[in-house]
Amino acid sequence: MFHKITRHMVTMQGGRQVHYRRAGSGSPVILLHQSPNSSQEYIDLINELSEEYTVFAPDTPGNGLSDTLSVEAPSMTDYAANVAELMDNLGIKACPIYGFHTGAVCTLEFAWRYPEKVTVAVVNGYVNMPEALVEDIKENYFAPLEFNWSGSHMTWTWARFREQTIFFPWYRTDSASRMSYNVPSASQIHTAMIEFLRSGPEYRKPYRAAFTQDAVQSVQEMSANCIIMSPKTDVLYSGLDRMPTPSNSVTVYRPDTPDQAIDILKDQFRLNKSLQAAPPIADTKPITGQLWGQYLEVGGGSLYCRRNTDAAGTPVLFIHSSSGSSLSMDRYMAPFIGKRPVISIDLPGYGESDNPMGAGFSIEKQASFIAEALHSLDYDTVDTFGNWGGGTVAIQLAYQYPDLVSNVAIPNIIYTDLKGAELKKMLDVYAPDITFDEFGAHWIYVWNMLRDKELFNPWYDRTAKNIVNDGEPDIEASILHQKTLDFFKSFPLYKIAYQAYFSYPVLERLADLNSRVMIGNPAAESSKKIISDQLDKCVVTEMSREHGTLAKELLDFFNA
Repeated sequence: MFHKITRHMVTMQGGRQVHYRRAGSGSPVILLHQSPNSSQEYIDLINELSEEYTVFAPDTPGNGLSDTLSVEAPSMTDYAANVAELMDNLGIKACPIYGFHTGAVCTLEFAWRYPEKVTVAVVNGYVNMPEALVEDIKENYFAPLEFNWSGSHMTWTWARFREQTIFFPWYRTDSASRMSYNVPSASQIHTAMIEFLRSGPEYRKPYRAAFTQDAVQSVQEMSANCIIMSPKTDVLYSGLDRMPTPSNSVTVYRPDTPDQAIDILKDQFRLNKSLQAAPPIADTKPITGQLWGQYLEVGGGSLYCRRNTDAAGTPVLFIHSSSGSSLSMDRYMAPFIGKRPVISIDLPGYGESDNPMGAGFSIEKQASFIAEALHSLDYDTVDTFGNWGGGTVAIQLAYQYPDLVSNVAIPNIIYTDLKGAELKKMLDVYAPDITFDEFGAHWIYVWNMLRDKELFNPWYDRTAKNIVNDGEPDIEASILHQKTLDFFKSFPLYKIAYQAYFSYPVLERLADLNSRVMIGNPAAESSKKIISDQLDKCVVTEMSREHGTLAKELLDFFNA
């Protein structure tokens, strides 16, 4: 029986945040992941270990949802200090710690520098390479991730991940560098790519620290109880042959397989349990002057949100668009800081939120989860801003919970009068089937689909009459990069969500709202329909595409 995995954010010194997963109810243990992944890679292991322990699995700074370290070129000493500070914030005095590859290097460094915080350190993957290879890796391994207008960096990233399962280092293509591994499936490479892109350009910091750390002195001077191992199938296995004579506190294992390594981990955790009970969940401390992240436990899942609570007054809820995330709302929320409390929640199954809706999908369910999240924060009344599909959810939220929503602002609203077979025909081209390609072609396809949505309406009919002319297109490379990543994070909901959005009875719901509504883009056919139906509470007006100016327009509307 698996324990539910919950997700949390901890605010560290200096205002950066660390994300971690937690499960179980026994004594604490900590798992440190490899680069450039996140704690997501440990979900199966968390489920296993949570039968006996309370498992804490943080994202390394710069990976997953954890903010990067401010140091320009952090060493593994800096990452070990992060673990020590995290334990202090969580209330963990000493416990077993396990790390794999980058996580192993951090575990080794941490156990050496903070032996009082370790009951056992299990190091899986000892990094000790010839100096010439280390210099070569420093020069070539950590290629920068540079966003390109064409999306070509997506193709490069896919090829790089595929290549690193064939050669080590991945940039050497000679027979001496060839490895004896199967090439992963398209689905497996796709998952690895999402993990990598979560880190973005900052992926290089922890990766570089792992390859360049001196793993000799720590082994020789280790005073903590430490297990060092590498399975014989591991690319790092030869590092054990270069290990210096370790201190008496170090025990070395050479398991035949990765499964045997996990068995050793489990045995060592049982032999060296923490003497303390699991600490209570630590609250997320607000950060002044900026947006910060928090997880809310809602409906059996963890929903991620971005907030700022500097100001008093009625909170403004920002609801992201179809296949988007709360990160896309940062540009809209930032001008409100100091003027109103602001919050944007990743809808269930989107961005970094769990999907407590299960297999089904409905706008009504999305609205109910958002309402529950707001009530958990003691928000009784909000003003709302929702773009595209987010506007649909905002309407439903105001319809289901009339006392919760005072005002609704929607710059672009989803509406069509197509029904039945005609609607299905349109959706088949608007939201086409997308399959994972073994060479990653689906990433560049989605990139261009999202780009064309800014240039043509509808995006699939790229003719002169359909050119979008309402302001500058939002096609800057970093914006499209985030949109493409967000799209694939919510990919399982992609088609069923668009079916729900385009089938939603917009006009009927607007007519029944008690809330005041402002809708933008008067030239759009959807806006013209709202005007022609003379919906009393709806104001249709041009809204600025410049975020600071838009914030002033919204505040004027909300405060009227």
